[in-house]
Amino acid sequence: MQKTNEIRRRIGAVEETRKITNAMHLVASARAKKVIPKMEYNRVFLRQVQSVMKDILLSPHLGDHPYLTKHPHTRRTYLVISGDKGMAGSYNSALLQAAYKEISTKLRVGNEIDRKNLTLITIGLMGEEFFRARGIAPDEHYGGVTQDPSLFNARQIALDVLERFDQKQTDQVFLIFTPYQNGMAGEPICHRILPLRLSDFLDVDATEPAHEIYYPYSETEVFQHLVPQYLVGYIFGALMHSYASEHTARMLAMQSATRNADEMLGKLHLEYNLARQAAVTQEIAEITSAMFI
Repeated sequence: MQKTNEIRRRIGAVEETRKITNAMHLVASARAKKVIPKMEYNRVFLRQVQSVMKDILLSPHLGDHPYLTKHPHTRRTYLVISGDKGMAGSYNSALLQAAYKEISTKLRVGNEIDRKNLTLITIGLMGEEFFRARGIAPDEHYGGVTQDPSLFNARQIALDVLERFDQKQTDQVFLIFTPYQNGMAGEPICHRILPLRLSDFLDVDATEPAHEIYYPYSETEVFQHLVPQYLVGYIFGALMHSYASEHTARMLAMQSATRNADEMLGKLHLEYNLARQAAVTQEIAEITSAMFI
């Protein structure tokens, strides 16, 4: 049996660890709740933009547009949104494994990934480290963005994507992130954001048919200005979903760690009491035996 002073040191170490995990649990919970109202505001904005875009897509006057043009679909750009920190359970590993599987499935040539047709943009330090460890250096990396899901950051990423697409450096752009669903981190998803298809807007309600919309410019020009706003809104929403999912996963992980610390403390306190009782019993036995010598 361990000595009482050794058990006391272990109890002190576990108590300090519990304070840290409990504090991280409270911080993660507060941060996840803080971003949820912003997600709803962005959803309303994005649905309105999508509604107008659907009206234009249904118009016979739109014609061909660069953001609708079908390409050979051989060159792909992937935006992968991960966290900047660990200690969030399986959040980062599940997302990055899903992203790696998607990329390797679509762009594998023999035993290697076709780097000529891959543009990888990582958002989050964990994603960058994950792909570098597998020999796939990101073409662009945004650090610290997942800890600050702002419109400014979303706009910078959207402009980078649009520039690559406009310059015909890529044929398709995909966004991989973890959606926030029913108060929990959902399964990672891969969504194509360019080029656009009418099928992407099937679940979007068009504007009321009784209202005739008059565009002072052509549908093509209006659509040209709406696409960047749509991308900014979608990427901003994905950043907030990832932020909420990461902190929810961290909250649950730290809650579990705190609960485990409580169970360990209970066992250590029991062990300490037994050791202390054994020490007292031994002292009494020694005193008693000394009296009869």
